[in-house]
Amino acid sequence: MLILIGMKGYNIHQKITTLTEADRLYVLKDLIEAESLYEKAHRNHSIHYKESLISSRLQELAPITEINAKLRDIDQLAEKASDDQDFEQLMTVYRSLQDVRGIYMNGNNPYEPYYRQLSAKYDISGDFISYYQLFKKSFLEQMQHNLDDNQYTDESFKWNLLAIPDVFFGDEKQKRSELYDKFTAYDNRKMARMAASGQFQALLDESAAMLKLYKSNDVQATWITNQSEALVRTFLENDAKKESYSIFATHAKSYIGFVHTVSFKSSVETFINKQISTWMKAAKRNVIKAEFEKAFAIYNGIKEFKDTSLEVKDAQLAWNIHDPIRILQNGDATRVFKHVSSGSKRYGALVYVIGTDDQNIVYYGTLDSENNIKVLTSQDLQQGGLIQDISIESSLSTKDLPVILIKGDSSTRQALYTAIEVQSDTMVTLFQLNADGFQVDSSGMLIMMNPDSEEGVGQVAMFQRTGDSYQFVGVQQDFIDIAVEDLLSHPNGKVKFTTTIIQPGYSEAFAMMGDTYVKLTGTFNFYEGNVTLTGTLKGYEDTYIQDELTSIPVFNVENVE
Repeated sequence: MLILIGMKGYNIHQKITTLTEADRLYVLKDLIEAESLYEKAHRNHSIHYKESLISSRLQELAPITEINAKLRDIDQLAEKASDDQDFEQLMTVYRSLQDVRGIYMNGNNPYEPYYRQLSAKYDISGDFISYYQLFKKSFLEQMQHNLDDNQYTDESFKWNLLAIPDVFFGDEKQKRSELYDKFTAYDNRKMARMAASGQFQALLDESAAMLKLYKSNDVQATWITNQSEALVRTFLENDAKKESYSIFATHAKSYIGFVHTVSFKSSVETFINKQISTWMKAAKRNVIKAEFEKAFAIYNGIKEFKDTSLEVKDAQLAWNIHDPIRILQNGDATRVFKHVSSGSKRYGALVYVIGTDDQNIVYYGTLDSENNIKVLTSQDLQQGGLIQDISIESSLSTKDLPVILIKGDSSTRQALYTAIEVQSDTMVTLFQLNADGFQVDSSGMLIMMNPDSEEGVGQVAMFQRTGDSYQFVGVQQDFIDIAVEDLLSHPNGKVKFTTTIIQPGYSEAFAMMGDTYVKLTGTFNFYEGNVTLTGTLKGYEDTYIQDELTSIPVFNVENVE
């Protein structure tokens, strides 16, 4: 009992003493300490002593009580956020501090001095400086850790550093200067590593992603575009130096897409366009110089960046015109052809070409102004036979339908003649004859010398076209039939007559010419008896007949029947 009584007496004394000191401080306008003591006396329930005064004073000093409570809570929460390494919570607490500060530090609030005193009491500013410095150090360590490990999946430290209030760096200018220098060094090093390992597209994708994130944090990260330009230029210059057209085009297209996505003026874009223009001019010169493979290497290489389909079409046309055999090869350069000949701007084609393969298949190819290729074939020639010559025979051809004449080896005559007409979608054989010669007269009549056909053998046979073939129409006679007695009346023409050989012999003989004689010459065995001869009066020769010198005609025999 005595202890309890003693304690109660002490508490009573404390309350009275506290209240007395509170009143003194109140009079001295030390309201913060007075509020603290009034609050302490209010919590002392050992005695009811001037309770109405205490309540009145606390009500009067309620704004100070509120400021004190808020700053105390902020101080405690900030300390906990720091201990827990919870940056987001610290930022939340700091925003609460800013809200409280905005109320009392606006220049018009009468309690501003008391706010300042209480803030100093809790050392709010000093604590936040300390906390933010610790977080800043941690974030910078994360930045270095990423570089050391070459791992960049988590870069939240950037945005956390940017979130730290400007005042903790000095001011906004100092903050941006310090952080931008660090971000520039970090990003440049990361991008350089990607470039060094050949990650071109990944470099652009990462650059675009970084720029987007920086922009969302109100940062114009010009160092990203500067570094990307420098690295991409190095890539492209190496591509150009190696004449790696397709790689250059792929890189260029990706980079231009990147430039347009992030929207900035790029000097590398100018370099790209200039290089492409240089290559286009070089390809054009290659075509002019007939260096077509070089031209196609450029056109096909850069097509990923620039549509070169028109230039490729023109170059292919020029190449086919320059090397018509390509029309027959039609994309397969390994195919071999013989007896190749060509022409241009005839038979409805810009270029036409004929040729044969090792199986004696005849090919006819055409090329039009749109670079369309058409190839027709004929297999009417005997496989294995030797072809002497092949050409377009203009005397048999028409304006739109060419006729190919093939002269081949013959076992019975001087040559085997084959004529093949090229029609719209097929090739038709007009004739195939063994003969000793061939010609076409002005009327289009086909004239064959000694063909092996039944009707024309040993003659100059004439054939006329009927439909898609030539038919025999008769034998051409280049002599006239006469009586042997009339020979002297035809000194300059070829004639045919019947006579009687009276003195036979080889290459020379004598025959009757009415009542007189004629000497026969020619590479024949002349036999005694009646014979029909074709030939020409050669002249006269003096000879002895029955011991009498007589001048008789000499007849050069060309044919004996």
